[in-house]
Amino acid sequence: MTEDATTFRNKEKVLLDLSKALQFSPESLEANRKGRLSGEQAKRLASQCFQPVIFTWLFAVAPFLAWTHVLSSRQQISFQAALPVLIGQLTHVNDLFEAQGKLGGVIMLGSILISVAIAVFMAFRVSLALCADVVDRKVTMQEGRVIAREETINRPNGRDPIENYFFCLRYLTMPVNLAAYRALEAGSIYLVYLLPRSQLLVSIEPKMEDTPEMLAAQAASSAFSRGEGSSTRVDNEVNLTPSADPGEDQVPVQPTSLS
Repeated sequence: MTEDATTFRNKEKVLLDLSKALQFSPESLEANRKGRLSGEQAKRLASQCFQPVIFTWLFAVAPFLAWTHVLSSRQQISFQAALPVLIGQLTHVNDLFEAQGKLGGVIMLGSILISVAIAVFMAFRVSLALCADVVDRKVTMQEGRVIAREETINRPNGRDPIENYFFCLRYLTMPVNLAAYRALEAGSIYLVYLLPRSQLLVSIEPKMEDTPEMLAAQAASSAFSRGEGSSTRVDNEVNLTPSADPGEDQVPVQPTSLS
């Protein structure tokens, strides 16, 4: 795979390529800027999060319900009465083989054990952090230089190697796909939007140049943090002589806009 390293892409084109690769829309990006998951993102992540939960519950409960129904039909008893019978037979294997026969007992016990084992396997795939993030729907932002990294795992017997791709930002390592790996512009500063608990990447954008309005807002915030914003109040309290021009010490504030 050879890429043309001399091809120039502006930041808008980089953002477009990243949005296609990571499947986030302009509406989703705008919601992430405000610290929230969009409805589209929440729906997609919910399917990834709750699907293993549903399958875990299904494989854990379904065999007990099925065999309880079988016992209820065979012994002509209610479903509620058949469930304690099933539990008693499973906890006393000899009674199970006497009631169901060796072959029937092996089939019943084996099917339940296999189903429970699958349920345990599916339970390990459930990400509680991701489920909590989907419910909370909050997004955090990290800013910095993002590096694309490729990791190749060789497999025996001449099989094709496994290639994994990541975005790295300081201590964060975020798995991505090949399209996102190719879309990233090396050496640029990015705004990375993540879920706070699972650290899952939901969107990313190149940091645009600071506009004069943004610089003015940052300067005002910096001055206030140093205490300069309180000088007018102190002067007004100390100076008891009214000023000839009440507005001469006032500094006009330019309106700022958030893009």
